[in-house]
Amino acid sequence: MNRTQHEALLEAMKMDAKNLVKYRKIYKYAYLLCDSVFKIVFAEEKDHSLLISLVNAMLDLHGDSAIKSISLEMQEYPGIFNKKNCILDIIGTTNAGEKVLVEVQQQGDKYFRDRVEYYISRVIENQVHKNEKYELPRIYFLGLLDFEMFPEEPAEYIHHVDEMCHGKKFFPKIQTVFVEIEKFFELENAGTSKDDDSEAAQWLRAIKAIVKEEPVPQKILSNETFQKLLSSVELTNFEEELFNLEVKNMTDLKAQHEIGFAEGKEQGFAEGKTEGFAEGKTEGFAEGKAEGFNEGEKAERARAEKEKRKLAKGLREDGVPLDIIARRTGFSAEEIEKI
Repeated sequence: MNRTQHEALLEAMKMDAKNLVKYRKIYKYAYLLCDSVFKIVFAEEKDHSLLISLVNAMLDLHGDSAIKSISLEMQEYPGIFNKKNCILDIIGTTNAGEKVLVEVQQQGDKYFRDRVEYYISRVIENQVHKNEKYELPRIYFLGLLDFEMFPEEPAEYIHHVDEMCHGKKFFPKIQTVFVEIEKFFELENAGTSKDDDSEAAQWLRAIKAIVKEEPVPQKILSNETFQKLLSSVELTNFEEELFNLEVKNMTDLKAQHEIGFAEGKEQGFAEGKTEGFAEGKTEGFAEGKAEGFNEGEKAERARAEKEKRKLAKGLREDGVPLDIIARRTGFSAEEIEKI
């Protein structure tokens, strides 16, 4: 099940919780990259073997550097005074005393990079106590992204981000890695990643089979770790209470609307400020701001309409009932048939 299908499931359950039974007949797997499912699969396992395997693969840790065991902690560093909380999907400490932070992100936004830096800084802040020397443990941040963050690197799907000085890592104890999952799927479909036999690529092939509901490659099926992964993410393993909680969360369409509105507002403010100062008139500012708002809203409406049509087409192809598609997209049954 992919993100769009997951959202359709939530919308259907909003209408009637019993619709979960219908979706279990359509899809074999739950949407692995939503926070709640991801945490159940990777955080509730007793020995955390799936999490350890995933992190070692994505961070390219081998031999003595590989994580052997990990203990998980509360996922939140409370804010101090009026500062924001720091809440990650997974926070853990390895057998070597290293910190591991894992964040699954379904959609990009303007401040995602800021948020990552804030998360890491809050974890750093909690490592050194009074009367201790300033010696930090190694800190790993793994971001699993269901969107494209680095369009300027179309052939790369794993990105190691470091602070550099004269061509060398300035502080190698902090290792930040982003994995563009959907980009790997595209590279795999194009055949350009077929020779990639890395552990990371094998993990992403297993995730692809789950998210895309595709036949599982034999190499994946014969691997004990991936067998456990496939079994743990089957839709029948998850109770309706979990999805009832998810129903309360913001859907992508709502998020896209808010992001588009914010961008339009910012554009309007910038254009209004420029025009207002150039002409020295207050009305110039107001007109520019209004124009920016209008352009932002117009672009957002077009983007939302395109996304809804794409969603309706995909759900129809998946055999989802017309009434659920109509509820999910706002289209009439006749419009859906035409799409």
